[in-house]
Amino acid sequence: MDVPIVVPLVLLALAVAGLGALLRPRWDLALLLGILAAVWSRVNQPVEGRVLVVFNAERGFTEADVLSVLALLLAAVTALRCGYRSLTGARTPARHQGP
Repeated sequence: MDVPIVVPLVLLALAVAGLGALLRPRWDLALLLGILAAVWSRVNQPVEGRVLVVFNAERGFTEADVLSVLALLLAAVTALRCGYRSLTGARTPARHQGP
């Protein structure tokens, strides 16, 4: 199986953006996760795995597509957390800058 270099790069970008969104939710990370989820759904053909749901003879929902769904869910949760934080005015505590 010949996997293009784009596949591991998109997976790495998804992992880093997802971790960043979990640790410190920001609007730009939510947007980036949404974009990367769309990109992943286009480049995952070499590593798709089993078909979980068949839509028609040529299309289906595969194991690799689950990652796109999870990334979109994380993007939505991140956007909701950012929206809640901006509506309530809650901010993360400032870090100590030193003496």
